[in-house]
Amino acid sequence: MMRTLIAALTVCLLVTGCGSTIPASRGRFDGLTEVRSESRLRNGDQIIVRLDTGGAQPDVLEVAIDENGEISLTLVGRIKAAGLTPSELGERIQASYVPRYYVRCSATVLPRDRFYYVGGEVRVPSRYPWTEDVSLMKAINTAGGFTDYANRGKVELTRGKGKQTFNCDDLRKHPDKDVPIQPGDTIYVPRSLF
Repeated sequence: MMRTLIAALTVCLLVTGCGSTIPASRGRFDGLTEVRSESRLRNGDQIIVRLDTGGAQPDVLEVAIDENGEISLTLVGRIKAAGLTPSELGERIQASYVPRYYVRCSATVLPRDRFYYVGGEVRVPSRYPWTEDVSLMKAINTAGGFTDYANRGKVELTRGKGKQTFNCDDLRKHPDKDVPIQPGDTIYVPRSLF
């Protein structure tokens, strides 16, 4: 009886399969930061480049993507980075070093956390980690919501050198008009006159 039960359980496991509940498309996990393969690098992103050339210690460089969308590395100079995934940039860096400077070289690119900023008449003004699903209304809710003195009709969103004003009462009524937030955006909620 016990053998039959064990055999039946074994067959069930083989039929249903064993696997991870984490989808493969989420990316790799290095213990500190999950790197999503579909995330594209942007101007201003801070990244860590790990170059393993077969020496005792790999070179670890912290660089920022400049306003031209490039990074600067020793020996190879400037490399276009904005618009690429971390793995695509790693391949481009590796191709820049091999075979011109090294026989073997592997490059790993890890983006640092990205942030957006919320200030003015919100309950908890601060810098917050950016995720791909954050919108203007979600960002304000993350900052604790509006204070009693907030001017909800003139919320400012600054992106780069541009600035737009939004009526959050209108966005609350029409969620389809909510605006996606990008890394580096600054949201400012002014004080109402009354």
